[in-house]
Amino acid sequence: MGHEFTSLILALLQVSGYAPKVSDEVLNQIKGLNLKANFDVFVSLSCHNCPDVVQALNLIAIYNPNTTATMIDGAFFQDEVEQRKIMAVPMVFQDNEHIGQGRMTLEEIVAKLDTNSAEKDAAALNAKDAFDVLVIGGGPAGATAAIYAARKGINTGIVAERFGGQVMDTMDIENFTSVQKTQGPKFAAEMEAHVREYDVDIMNLQRVSKITGADQTANGLVEVELENGAKLESKTVILSTGARWREMNVPGEAEYRTRGVAYCPHCDGPLFKGKRVAVIGGGNSGVEAAIDLAGIVEHVTLVEFDTKLRADQVLQNKLNSLPNTTVIMNALSTEVLGDGSQVTGLKYKDRATDGEHVVELAGIFV
Repeated sequence: MGHEFTSLILALLQVSGYAPKVSDEVLNQIKGLNLKANFDVFVSLSCHNCPDVVQALNLIAIYNPNTTATMIDGAFFQDEVEQRKIMAVPMVFQDNEHIGQGRMTLEEIVAKLDTNSAEKDAAALNAKDAFDVLVIGGGPAGATAAIYAARKGINTGIVAERFGGQVMDTMDIENFTSVQKTQGPKFAAEMEAHVREYDVDIMNLQRVSKITGADQTANGLVEVELENGAKLESKTVILSTGARWREMNVPGEAEYRTRGVAYCPHCDGPLFKGKRVAVIGGGNSGVEAAIDLAGIVEHVTLVEFDTKLRADQVLQNKLNSLPNTTVIMNALSTEVLGDGSQVTGLKYKDRATDGEHVVELAGIFV
């Protein structure tokens, strides 16, 4: 059952009365949801982002009797995947209407379902006293800064769009000194537990819209305004907003994101079984993705901007040994092509000749 084995065990335990590891506030919010709904969540068993969503919806169904939750493995229900045009997982439907995709925490899903949550959050945040240090960003850098400040007895808060940051989307981490190997979600959970060992106020699922410097406010404090309208004050603000996934930045990429343009081969690869796909980038991540996808899809075309691949030689040797892969180098991706509903091809320019070419395919992994 891949990554969803844990979801099954947790569901069995929780149905039998095992208390979930969530706050009473969230449980009460779930019980108080005024809705009658059937949720479908499409997953792939190799997706490390899917269990959080599956487990969250299971919990909602257990604690709110007016809801149901069904997990659907897209690899086994290809007809339904084609019918609903699902090209990224996890993807959630409420009464057959799409309401979200990608990694979502329980709190995020409940906030989507609770129409009054934004107002309640804003009121609670506005009532907070001024901080000595307010960290914006919940990745490793932000968490570390908060720990250092809190250990000195400084009144510290963290504002994060998603605590853990991009680490949450990372499958394997093998370059963190003293930890030989771990997974991103596990690392992020342990990081949050470490921060909570100290008196740090974590304000998760909040996005900053404006910062006003202390020299521009009446009370000499930095003012941080959030998208929900709430305002926080602090003597000092630390910006640790981290990085984002690299994109092609070409026409069609944003339009067809989750409709053929994907960023996680482990999550979305099984949805392209028997189809032709492309991988953009010839570094270790790109070549590893191409190798993994070659075992699932009909054919993989790897497109590299440089005149040579930058991946480790052992990975290049493996890639070259596969019969259903093609490598195109010295190529500039110029446009993602589609029919209005899904990807149909990739246009690129040969940097040596300036000639333009089109590769017909169903998916592009960046």
